[in-house]
Amino acid sequence: MGFEGPIEDRVGIRERYDAYSDAVTRADVDDYLECWSHDGVRTGDGGDCSGRQEIREHFQAMFDWMDRMAFFSQPASIEVDGYRAKASANTLEFLRLRTGDAHRVVGSYRDELIRDGGIWRFSSRHYQVLMDV
Repeated sequence: MGFEGPIEDRVGIRERYDAYSDAVTRADVDDYLECWSHDGVRTGDGGDCSGRQEIREHFQAMFDWMDRMAFFSQPASIEVDGYRAKASANTLEFLRLRTGDAHRVVGSYRDELIRDGGIWRFSSRHYQVLMDV
């Protein structure tokens, strides 16, 4: 995969990644949900869920055992095809658990996005942990 499609769409998708990272770092569930389509699907390491209600519950459950998270993502590919796109990103996560333990996690997402009312949103995200130190 590479970077293909109109630059305006690729910038919009990059901004979606940035908004997602910011919402996770701030633990803002409402801003996080704005990153997802209404029927979005999340799969992979950490659990599966679909639809905004399940995605909300999954997000909130993370912060039951986690005190803070700093989340950074770097798009690795973006391919736009009309109102749909496929993309991937690598992540770096710093987690402080409620137990006091800390983790650094490197992950990878394989994503599908849709343009909804002019706004790019994730319709499918598959997450894989690559390293946890």
